[in-house]
Amino acid sequence: MDDKLSIISEESILVSQSTSEPETGVVNGLQSGFHIHKVYIEGLEYLRNKIREVEDDLVQIKLGYYHCEEEDEDKFVDYLKRCDGRLLTANSELRKHDKTLEVIDAEVRLVSLLNLIRDLSVEQGCVDALTEYWDSIKTATDGCQSLVYKFQKSVLDRFKLNCTSYTETGIQLEVSVKYTEEISGYLNEVESLLTNTHILIKSYNSGLHQDLFDTTAFSRRLLVSCDLKAFPLLRFIADVTDKIRRMCEIARQWLARDEKYVYEINNYIMETRSITRRAEEDLRTKKEKHKKFEKTVRAASIMLANNKEKLQKIETDLNSLEDQMSGKGNEKKCKYEEKQQKESMVDFLKITLSQTKRNYNLQMKRSRLLRQVKNLEKVLFTIERDLTDIQQEIVVKAQEKVLLEEKVGTNEQSYSVLKTDLDKFSNSLEKLETEANGLSSQLLQLEIVYTLKTSPEKIEEIYDRPTSVKLAPSLREKIKQRKRKTLMQAS
Repeated sequence: MDDKLSIISEESILVSQSTSEPETGVVNGLQSGFHIHKVYIEGLEYLRNKIREVEDDLVQIKLGYYHCEEEDEDKFVDYLKRCDGRLLTANSELRKHDKTLEVIDAEVRLVSLLNLIRDLSVEQGCVDALTEYWDSIKTATDGCQSLVYKFQKSVLDRFKLNCTSYTETGIQLEVSVKYTEEISGYLNEVESLLTNTHILIKSYNSGLHQDLFDTTAFSRRLLVSCDLKAFPLLRFIADVTDKIRRMCEIARQWLARDEKYVYEINNYIMETRSITRRAEEDLRTKKEKHKKFEKTVRAASIMLANNKEKLQKIETDLNSLEDQMSGKGNEKKCKYEEKQQKESMVDFLKITLSQTKRNYNLQMKRSRLLRQVKNLEKVLFTIERDLTDIQQEIVVKAQEKVLLEEKVGTNEQSYSVLKTDLDKFSNSLEKLETEANGLSSQLLQLEIVYTLKTSPEKIEEIYDRPTSVKLAPSLREKIKQRKRKTLMQAS
């Protein structure tokens, strides 16, 4: 196990497969039941072993190709210098016999060169050495091709399946977005190297794609030590093996980043859970306050409506009194005119009776008119009294109207202020509720990601095991349970 890349040792992790309760001694802030599961750490170690297997095979290919017992760049360069010398010797022999010299950039060119020097009876040591080189490069090429396939199947495919964030569309988590960006970078690097390696290996037979060669410290040493323009094939295995080495290196970085991500998710869950709890408590407090606020506003609204209703009734009463006053005024005018008319008739009859002999009929008529005048006077007195009462009532109602108008104005102003404050409070509450729901959604998403990343059922996919191996309870059901729990808490 690579201790430098391992964030936490297996021994420091306390795990219970039957409970998620926190354990004392769990490191790096693992708490509240969300700790790095032992199966996850074992899964990482399994993947590291897969990378290590590729690296070990790569070392064997290099040692076989360079004919060395240990990795030593100086010895690698010395071997290729010897091969370069043999190739230069072969070219010199071809030049002596006026044979066309070709750039050795493919197996077919190397084989052609071997056939030519055999026919020319070149020194057997040179022929044997180049034949041995041909066998070495052919063996190394086949080994690299198998190793690239092994890396793709045993490492890259597993990484694509397991070393991802599992973030659902629509929910953007900063910790997951950053992780996904970095992982995408690793994936693109590895796939680019993998593609170029495939193309290079495939081009070995007929003509190397030299544009895919990478400039490295080793290639610069070869450039000084060997004639790479004439013999680019000398650079081929070194470049391919370096690409495979870099793929393994990036895979280790990817694995380390995945492990770091799980710790980040765990810490993020703890922080988000704490923030969510505070937000939900604040939301509950503000909802209670909002209810009281609504009750106050509702009371102000009812008071305003009642006072408006009273004002409307007073205005209706005033209109009715005005109509009554107008009617009584008209009645008074009519009765007054009738009284004046009858008084004139009484005066006329008085004069007539004084100028003529006593006339019983005229006297009776005058007496009747006098009674009518007295009755009209009584009616007018009643009308006057009614008008006075109506006038007084109008004054009282008018005063009540003024007071109510002031009260309604105050009520409207008070209600307007309360309603504005309530609207602001409601908007604030709605925003807080949205934030709380967002935090709950984030928390759920984080827990789902964590569950997927560390679930024995999911990690089981990493291993090469028989399908009869008993897996953990359904991961889908676990996620459903989490979602149901979150929905119940939200309601």
